[in-house]
Amino acid sequence: MKTKSYRSKHMSGKTYLKVVGNGFEAGLILNGMPVFVGNFIHSKEANLWFGLMNREIRQFSRKYSVGSKFPKTWFAQFVKNHLYKTYYAFLDRIVTGYTKSFGRAVLRDTRKYKQIRKNWSSSERTPFLKVA
Repeated sequence: MKTKSYRSKHMSGKTYLKVVGNGFEAGLILNGMPVFVGNFIHSKEANLWFGLMNREIRQFSRKYSVGSKFPKTWFAQFVKNHLYKTYYAFLDRIVTGYTKSFGRAVLRDTRKYKQIRKNWSSSERTPFLKVA
């Protein structure tokens, strides 16, 4: 488990990255309340997101500093919305890469199937059927 702590005069936060089941979970806890949670299957992506999330939190806290009378729940919601926006933009970049690689793999497998299919007789070809 990896953690990183943040503190100002009025607020404290902690980011974490931990193994959960067969995947990974990255999150942010502000003043003891979970604000953000993201799940990943691969550790490479989880570690990339953990670094990006920490960088975003540092930049966000520099740009939007808070005082003692600032509503903490509203600020937590503001941070949450910003992190989720960044998280889904990150996932879009990741998923686009997978879409391209799996699209190429399907084309390659389709070509190979057409070559192999020429050697089968019609009695051997059976489609998948719904079973009761």
